[in-house]
Amino acid sequence: MPLQTILTSCDDFRLTEADIRFPMVSIIITSYNYARYIIQCLDSVQRQTYPNWEMIIVDDASTDGTIEILEAYVARHVDGKAIQYVRRSQNGGQMEAFREGLSRARGAFVMMLDADDVLLPDFLDNHMRVHLGKKAVAFTSSNQYQINENGEIICGDHPDHLGKGEYRYVPQQLFHDTWWAWATASSMVFRRSTLDLIMPDPGVTFRICADYYLAHFCQQVGNSILIPGIYGCYRRHGANNFSANPLLGAINAMGDFSRHPPHKDYREAMALHVLNHYDQFKPIFGHMGILIMLFRILPYKEMKDVLRNHGEKFATLKGNLLKKHKKFCSTRKYYDRSPWEERLMRIDPPQQYFVPPPPTPGRIVSTAIKKRMKRFFLGSNHEGEKHDK
Repeated sequence: MPLQTILTSCDDFRLTEADIRFPMVSIIITSYNYARYIIQCLDSVQRQTYPNWEMIIVDDASTDGTIEILEAYVARHVDGKAIQYVRRSQNGGQMEAFREGLSRARGAFVMMLDADDVLLPDFLDNHMRVHLGKKAVAFTSSNQYQINENGEIICGDHPDHLGKGEYRYVPQQLFHDTWWAWATASSMVFRRSTLDLIMPDPGVTFRICADYYLAHFCQQVGNSILIPGIYGCYRRHGANNFSANPLLGAINAMGDFSRHPPHKDYREAMALHVLNHYDQFKPIFGHMGILIMLFRILPYKEMKDVLRNHGEKFATLKGNLLKKHKKFCSTRKYYDRSPWEERLMRIDPPQQYFVPPPPTPGRIVSTAIKKRMKRFFLGSNHEGEKHDK
């Protein structure tokens, strides 16, 4: 359903009368040696039904003829739509290409589109419908078809996307170990203000899997919503940076984890960014909010190092902070071992109000989880004593 129809159905004619416009979405297309696929990608952006977008194409020093294709494409499409083309002189990887595009972006919302992927015409409509709904989040992710190098559909779902037919709110989780609830980078639309806060400093980069940093850091800052519909196509062609392995069936991994940067590298990059930009985070989250964020990101030993080296930042907080970390994480770890079905909050379509669960430990809505927590903390002796009585 087009965004305009939703606003009309809400009878909010005041927006038009007040000359309030839909926000711009900056679509940053990062490309490296995707000459075979890039035209299909660019054309899919041109077909978007959402009216207010700009396209920023960043070529990361391709050597396969992509540059000539892009120059010809941009020359043919001087039709009023904002298209920028940036040619990098040296290959820097996914994060650096995205950083280059973000520096030129004007939109209040941003997406990173891989040049071998394809958007369906109503992609932006449906994402902006959620972003302009009743609950603001840092980013959204929709489901995807999977296609092959010939543009043929090979799977009607992206198994990593945990929406499974429903809108779902992803609450805050511990980041001590790896986890993932979304589809790929090309399925996401980010709030620009969140990206401005969490983008790594120059010199801190991820050549591949940059979306792992962006999605998880944005999740820690502002949470996310899973959109159940399929509004894009993820291409598996054998030369993907991560998903180079063939799709064999439901049980094989979506990517080659031997190529994925270590999870610890992401934890350290996120924590150091918070500490290095403490004055930017403090007005938003406060001292305690920052501490809780670091609790979620860092396991005990790494948190101990942070408090030893940066303890002055938390001098106003009372009590043994390492004990607080242990208590916080013991509760959260039990919660995070519960099935995703119990952790992800089903929500109504985005024009409806909803109240997310609080992000503090111990406040778990599910009665079943509460009972399991009681058994976990009291131990098996408690069960025996109860039986004896």
